[in-house]
Amino acid sequence: MNDSTWTWMSGGNTINQKGVYGEKGVPSADIYPGARHGAVALYDDWRQVFWLFGGVGYGNSSENYQGS
Repeated sequence: MNDSTWTWMSGGNTINQKGVYGEKGVPSADIYPGARHGAVALYDDWRQVFWLFGGVGYGNSSENYQGS
């Protein structure tokens, strides 16, 4: 069914949530980026690709908010 709605996949689901990061190059299901806002998305119909630019938000602690 294609009803044009988003589906929650994983990661945090609260506002201003800090990210959880692991060691570079080591995959893990327990890591995810911090909360973001101001993201912009684009769907390229010709190439059939979806681009999502992450906006601004939190890194791995509330002290390193990346934005204005």
